[in-house]
Amino acid sequence: MGRHPVVQRQLGLSPESPPSGADVRPALQLGTDMADEVTVRPGPRSAGPATEPARQPSFALATTMGLAALVATASLIVVVGRFRSLQAPAHGLVPWWLLAAGFALAEVLVFHIEVRQEAVTFSLSELPLTLGLFLAAPTTLVIGRVVGGLVVQALRERRVARKIVLNGASFAAECTAAVIVFHAVPVHHDPGRPEAWLAVLAGVAAAGTVTFVMVSLAMRWHGARVDVGRTLLTSTLTITTNTALGILAAVLVVTNRAAALLLAFVGGIVVVSYRGYSSLSRRYASLRLLYDFTRLVSGSKRPDDVLDSMLGSARKLLRAEKAALVLDGPAGALWLEGDSERAVPRALPSDLLRGVGAGGRAVVVGRHTRDPDRRALLDALGAKDCIVAPMVEGARPIGVLLVIDRETDVSTFDAEDGRLFETLANHASVALENGRLIERLHDQALEREHEALHDALTGLPNRAHFLRSVGQAIDEAANHGGRFRVGLLDLDHFKEVNDTLGHHHGDLLLRAVAGRLAGHLPATTMLARLGGDEFALLVADSEPGQPALELGPIVRDAVAAPFAIKGLTLEIGASLGIALYPEHGTDPATLLQRADVAMYDAKASTTDRYEVYDPVRDVNTPRRLALANDLRAAIEGGALELHYQPKARLDDGLVHSVEGLIRWRHARYGNVPPDEFVPLAERTGLIQPFTHFVIEHGLSQLSMWNAAGIDVGMSLNLSMRNLVDASLPARVGEVLTATGVRPDRVTFEVTETSMMAEPTKATNTLLGLAELGVRLSIDDFGTGHSSLAYLQRLSVHEVKIDRSFVAPLAYTPASRSIVQSIVHLVHSLGLTVVAEGVEDEATWYALRQLGCDDLQGYFLARPMPAADLVGWLAEHAPDGRFDPRGRVLAPAPSGAVRLA
Repeated sequence: MGRHPVVQRQLGLSPESPPSGADVRPALQLGTDMADEVTVRPGPRSAGPATEPARQPSFALATTMGLAALVATASLIVVVGRFRSLQAPAHGLVPWWLLAAGFALAEVLVFHIEVRQEAVTFSLSELPLTLGLFLAAPTTLVIGRVVGGLVVQALRERRVARKIVLNGASFAAECTAAVIVFHAVPVHHDPGRPEAWLAVLAGVAAAGTVTFVMVSLAMRWHGARVDVGRTLLTSTLTITTNTALGILAAVLVVTNRAAALLLAFVGGIVVVSYRGYSSLSRRYASLRLLYDFTRLVSGSKRPDDVLDSMLGSARKLLRAEKAALVLDGPAGALWLEGDSERAVPRALPSDLLRGVGAGGRAVVVGRHTRDPDRRALLDALGAKDCIVAPMVEGARPIGVLLVIDRETDVSTFDAEDGRLFETLANHASVALENGRLIERLHDQALEREHEALHDALTGLPNRAHFLRSVGQAIDEAANHGGRFRVGLLDLDHFKEVNDTLGHHHGDLLLRAVAGRLAGHLPATTMLARLGGDEFALLVADSEPGQPALELGPIVRDAVAAPFAIKGLTLEIGASLGIALYPEHGTDPATLLQRADVAMYDAKASTTDRYEVYDPVRDVNTPRRLALANDLRAAIEGGALELHYQPKARLDDGLVHSVEGLIRWRHARYGNVPPDEFVPLAERTGLIQPFTHFVIEHGLSQLSMWNAAGIDVGMSLNLSMRNLVDASLPARVGEVLTATGVRPDRVTFEVTETSMMAEPTKATNTLLGLAELGVRLSIDDFGTGHSSLAYLQRLSVHEVKIDRSFVAPLAYTPASRSIVQSIVHLVHSLGLTVVAEGVEDEATWYALRQLGCDDLQGYFLARPMPAADLVGWLAEHAPDGRFDPRGRVLAPAPSGAVRLA
């Protein structure tokens, strides 16, 4: 029903329909009173809700009063004219006051039998009527009936004057009809004679018929309906039973009055027992309904479920025609009945909520109340009777719960109903409060879920939300076909904004970028912020084969325009990578990773700044991932191995040192080249343990060779990451001390590019190494961008000419000129020149002619394990010198690459 927003906001609706309680039938009060009189006259009635529309009150009242006047006049004429000729009973006369007392007692002892919310009500009024026919004069019987009935109504039920007149006429008419029919039967009216029994039964039936006709006419005029078949059936049973009891009582009075007293005693016991049983049955049924209600609302999760259960159970429990909840609010009272569409403002007594809420107890307003305030409440509700109970939240009254109009016309709400209704209202208050608490917790959970799936800065979906959406798009495409694109956008130079202007300006820029992109992208595009300055896009292809690159111009144009941030104009670019489903991946993580690869390709591009994923350019292959995972184990488990390549002097061939080159033989991939796994060590943070392994194993081997009389030095390579490690000099000093190697026997080679990455940190590290006494070498000289000032400032000892200049030296004049210039420059600085990549004898002699100091390459020897180096020296340099004569060029095997 969706009523709970009304409950939460109380007066949040402005319905146009009239109040739902406006259909109460005030004009039926007179007809209802007539129906009530069935309880004290022969024959019961079955009460149920009226189904026909009510007639105009003035017409119904006038017609009913006319019938009453006619019946009263006819009865008076019969009593005055006809009753004088009737024969008086032969067994003595009962005084009118005793008959009046009997009829009054019968009026009080009314029995109600309710079946499925319909009531069958009967009284014992046939008993005094039967006794009066046998034992009283006709006029005395009529007077006793009228007086007894009216006294009860005037004193106990406190009916208004016009109703007393109407019911008095009915009493006189039914009693007159009974007397006439009884005396019209030509039999002796002795209670002991069976034929007299038929006469009195006919008289009582005639009285019941008169009452039924009058009540039926009155109710029909007031718009109600009487179930004729059921009423006649139950009337026949009760009239027959009560008349039989009356005849038995008359016989006992005539024959043995003491026995009549015994019958009266037994009858009293039966009446008391029945009333006790009826009360227990009613209480049990009420408790059962209350238990069902409590069990029902205990499982309710929403306020509208509680209201459904509450109103339905209240109506059923109290056997009322309607139940309503009235909520108090700043704009007035709100009437809730049945569903939220009928929740309308309604004018009610001003003290309704305050009066009931302040007392905290249910207020029972019976249909015969004469209290002016309660009568005003009934008039305001348009009701015959009602019960009002407070609804509270904590200790604060929030409204009232009402049940209106008892379904049975023969009874009204009483104090026991009030206590039961108050208990139900208390349970409903707790259940409603719990339901609203659950609703608030549900709202908070939704808010937390929103926060968990959205970026707090921009309000865009975050990474988790984006990946979930990509997964849903994959499922949709797999089930129904389709294609989509995943884009990854990264702002260019965003770090400079944060570093220069501060993070506050950076946050403002991110918000501006998010707003700009959201305004330029198609409505079907999902835009998310993954973190930092990264944004992601999910775009469904509207047509098969739609080009993916159209995203690039849209994003480029959106970000290209300057951004105004707190009085500053900022220009910032963006790089976009795009991955296609299903070509580039079939799961969210893969698509996003490949869009990331394409984004870095876009950053390296100098043209459009957007790229589609290309597997050819992707270095992040499963092989790389497997190698990165296995590298740590290789370092710790000794799977890495150092090979050594000799270095010799050009003038006399003296082999004076070796270069340590790292090798890795992988169990699955075989020999892995260093230029593949060394960058992995740098990216995965393993470069420090990797370098420590090289230094420790290399210097340990050098110490063993020197101790064995092999007088050589050793060169080891350092990467860019090593040069920013301030702890490296201390670590090298520890290894030198532990191995006993002289520092001047150790050379560390660094490239020009690595020195220029972070020159300040690199300079400090190299100065720390120089203080240890080790030698420094600039590797790949001529390919970097370093200043010549570093050669003197860092106390560099040697310079290695890159192989790209050395290889064509003997055959290319330009290369010869470049090498010659480098040799002269380095010698002018007092440094040693080393040529690497020498692969033939011609290059050997060319370098010697140019004045190069040392050489290294395959012409001299390939890198080899430590155990093979000793044998090589014994074979090729038995006196420590290498003779180049007679050597032939040996092709370089693939993969024999030094540590770079």
